[in-house]
Order: sequence, then structure tokens, then C-alpha cells
Amino acid sequence: MKNVAKFFGKQNRWVCVIFLALVCTGAVFAQKSGATKSAAPSEKENAIALDVFHLMRGFIATDSDTDSSFFVIAATYERLVAPHFTVGPELDLIFGKIYDESAMYFALGINSRFYPMTEKMEKFFFGASLGFNRQAIKGKTKKENGGFIGPYVALRAGYKLTLGETVFFEPSMSYTYSKTNEFLMGMAPHNIGWQGALRLGFSF
Repeated sequence: MKNVAKFFGKQNRWVCVIFLALVCTGAVFAQKSGATKSAAPSEKENAIALDVFHLMRGFIATDSDTDSSFFVIAATYERLVAPHFTVGPELDLIFGKIYDESAMYFALGINSRFYPMTEKMEKFFFGASLGFNRQAIKGKTKKENGGFIGPYVALRAGYKLTLGETVFFEPSMSYTYSKTNEFLMGMAPHNIGWQGALRLGFSF
């Protein structure tokens, strides 16, 4: 918990602002979708997923020769707020070490998607994300220490393949533009530039 507190530091107000914005946005969308829920009670309107690809990237990036290790969590939640259209928060979190120094990456944003082939959360989709991310080495975000802080924006396209009534499998590609630190490019497995994803989740 001490490392988490150091990581957020004086910038925790930005995290709180974004978190509150996501909560308020979710509440508004939930209220709007409640009016149509009675018309189609059997349809799945929510989905949650974990990116297995990024989880494995953390294990692959772990290198005992350089005393570097990473554990990656990339999770998304989406809610069907209108036919063809979903919105929800996304979270990327990396705990680890780089050259035996504590490192943490945190990203929180909102993701919107459009499903042109169906009114539900199925088949081909494309979307965009906007959020905030932060990387700290030994609790410090200064560039000379290997850290950074700032916004990010991403575009994404993929295909959601449902397996049964609730489980789905989702390969996708995205391009993310964000501040980063050139010294650590290629080491920390966070989502910058072109990236593949392989999400496994369930609808409810």
C-alpha cells in the first residue's frame, strides 16, 4: 500500500476527477438504458473482459538477467447504451521492477464502441478511448527517473465472437498515442503504438 501511495503522489486529484467522471457517466447511461430494459429483458447489456495477451506480455517481458519483472492487468467493462453502441471504463495496471527498481504503470480511461453488424455486443466493432496514464519508477514520475504522466488516446478495431450465451472471445488491434519515456521503450509492456489484444470475458 505504501508503494501505491507513492505512485499516485500529488497527482491523485487527477485520478479522482477521472474516476468520478466515469462513475457519473455510467450512472447516466444506466438510467437511460433502464427505460428500454423492459422491452428486451433477455438481452445482455453488460460485458467485462480481461486481456490475456497483455497478461502474457508481462510474463514474457520478465527478465532475470536485468532484474526486471512485470505483472499486467488490462480490464474493460462496457454497457450497451443504445443499439450498436457501448461505452464503459478501461483500466491498465502494471506492477513490477526495472533493473531491480520498483516500477508501476497506471492508466484509466473511457472506451466507446460501435457494432455496425448487429444491435448487440457481437461481431465486428471499432471504437476509441480517451484517458489518463502515469508511470513511476521508485515512486517518481520525472523523465530523468524514467517516469511520465499525461493523457492518452487510442483507436481500436476487433471482432467479438460469442461462445454460448455469456462467454466471448475478442481479438483486436489498437493504436495508442501517449506520452512515454524513451529510456524504457521496449522494456515496460504498456500499450503504446500498435498493439494486439486478446480479451476473454462474459456478458450479463
